[in-house]
Amino acid sequence: MEVVSMSAVKKAKSKYEKFYKKKPDPAGRALGLKAHAAFIAKDFTTAKDLYERAQALCQASDTRANKEKKKTSGVVVSQRGMTSSFSDLHETLEMEVDLPRPGSEDHVIAKKKSQLPVGARNFAVNSPECLAAHVSITGGKWQTRFPPEPNGYLHIGHAKAMQFNFGLAAKHSGCTYLRFDDTNPAAEKQEYIDSIRDSVDWLGHKPFKVTYSSDYFDELYEFALKLIRQGKAYVCHQTKSETAASRQLLQEFQLYCSRKCLPRYGTPLPFGAASPYRCRSVKDNLILFDEMKRGLWEEGTCSLRMKGDLRSDVTSMWDLAAYRIKFEKHPHSSDRYCIYPTYDYTHCLVDSLENVTHSLCTLEFETRQAPNGPYYWLLDSLGLYKPITWEFARCNITHNVLSKRKLNRLITEGHVTGWDDPRLLTIEGLRRRGYTPTSINRFCFELGTTRNDNTQHFSKLERCIREELDDVVYRRFAVLDPLPVIISNHPGTPLPVNCPLHPKFPERGIRTLNLTSTVFIERSDFREFDDINFYGLAPGKSVRLLFGYNITCTGFHKDASGNACLLKAIYVPDSLNTKPPKGTLHWASADFVQGEVRVYDKLFQAEVPGKKDDFKQGEQTHYQTEGSDAVHCTDVDWLSQLNPSSLVVHENALLEPSIACMADKPLGFRFQLQRLGYFTIDRESTLKKPVLNRIVTLRESKDLRTLHQI
Repeated sequence: MEVVSMSAVKKAKSKYEKFYKKKPDPAGRALGLKAHAAFIAKDFTTAKDLYERAQALCQASDTRANKEKKKTSGVVVSQRGMTSSFSDLHETLEMEVDLPRPGSEDHVIAKKKSQLPVGARNFAVNSPECLAAHVSITGGKWQTRFPPEPNGYLHIGHAKAMQFNFGLAAKHSGCTYLRFDDTNPAAEKQEYIDSIRDSVDWLGHKPFKVTYSSDYFDELYEFALKLIRQGKAYVCHQTKSETAASRQLLQEFQLYCSRKCLPRYGTPLPFGAASPYRCRSVKDNLILFDEMKRGLWEEGTCSLRMKGDLRSDVTSMWDLAAYRIKFEKHPHSSDRYCIYPTYDYTHCLVDSLENVTHSLCTLEFETRQAPNGPYYWLLDSLGLYKPITWEFARCNITHNVLSKRKLNRLITEGHVTGWDDPRLLTIEGLRRRGYTPTSINRFCFELGTTRNDNTQHFSKLERCIREELDDVVYRRFAVLDPLPVIISNHPGTPLPVNCPLHPKFPERGIRTLNLTSTVFIERSDFREFDDINFYGLAPGKSVRLLFGYNITCTGFHKDASGNACLLKAIYVPDSLNTKPPKGTLHWASADFVQGEVRVYDKLFQAEVPGKKDDFKQGEQTHYQTEGSDAVHCTDVDWLSQLNPSSLVVHENALLEPSIACMADKPLGFRFQLQRLGYFTIDRESTLKKPVLNRIVTLRESKDLRTLHQI
């Protein structure tokens, strides 16, 4: 019997989905769902057979996809403000992972591992009493949490994490906490808390409850005392460099045992690998910890460390810090405390206290949440309930950075204007640029949830908003770099030109523009010397003014720098609604309003900042991660790859009068400036000085379109 691999099933699934998108046959869909269930159950032979049969049904079907519905992602969108609803993505969320049901037999061992190292123990086993108490509180309901640290604004990677956490719970009729992991007052601000709450709401997520890790500071302190009394925590006075030296010795010990094939648990540790304060008495540790709490020690002079396992192959078991001293005012608890718990100490305890059923994190936390790692070690030491943990890949997108450290540097060094700069992939930045909640959620949905770390091309995000706007928003005119054209045979009275609000949908109506004796075209749409491949205006050449008349250039004037500054032309009175010449230009009349137009492009020239630009378009490239930043073997300075043209400001653009009437309604409208792209109104805009932001270009490059069709 042929052995079917997971890879073969994925290929069969991909082919089925390709045909289902074009021909969504109901019978094919039913088989596809059965195939997915078999795939989850790892019955690859059955799954592959069902996917192939589902593909054949769709391929032979007469059913056709509803293109308009696809473009708006199944969401009814209004012209004024689009929609902020989350659509039905929660219900259609699918994962290639089978997570245990809360309180089930599979929840007893909250985290399994096929083989643990010799001497290691699985700490992720729930006692019958703890699991029963958990189920009695939750009623077996799924409970997840989205736990951002309020040390910056949320970005699109958080949007992906939100969709997974909120979506998984909603799919199982459960609930999700919005929890602020506020354990570092030096980096956290109320501004960030307010922004996070606003972004979560704007993306359409409704938390079951909003909590703060600081709400549990009293309980966490009591747990620390319990650990000290158990001999599992101690006050340490090692400096940062001394701690690093000890960890270096532990790394060398691991390597030595591996090379010599020695048992780690039977081989003595080298001198200096353990903190000299590790063997302090319980009494002394309790006294010192109380002195830390009362503010009798200076910052950096001591910390409370968890007494983990120095021989473990999980490095985060090497006595991580549990508490440190910080004389900082906390945005939520004010100045009530001067000692603060660390993330590693707090995260698992609050998960347990809030009876979270599934703790979903990105892959950099995988070792911490290993069954023999500190997450479960701490819960086991305190006899607490243990949630199920699962890790997924971070969201990386080309031409940008998502590390808060790097984002903060871009802001503080003035490379961008702030956390809401439209060039950043922060939620506030995308919102200000004109992206909609549905387009961001759609991108995250299409990205999927997987453990395979990859980098997605920025064009995929652009396509989500472009497809949503294309059939929805009205068309308008604007000229960004105006070049005046005097029409010498103009009758003097403005000539009305009827322009459709949307060329694809004439039933939506028209707007009337006035063709005045002086019109304006883009400076780039004129050349002194014509070219066979040039479709703009040149001396003696005719073009069509979009939806209007044909004009012919009869001459031009130059300024002192030798650049064209004024064109002369005649118009053809009987050319209205006739077949146009090969060139058609957008235009502005004398009654257009002056405004500022900000044309945004990719923030970085390199597709992966900090790496030599050898990333192939359309590929999914894998990188190891360390902490929150991708690690690249390169010496390229990521800031040197900033795109100098990421923002081009046209301060003297001419805008259609109907745009100016909306100029005091930031993000209230989105529209297409014909031939220029999709735009919205910036928050700095006023009726006296309209300011527009470009959301996205009209279409992606030909090369990228070809790649997406493959």
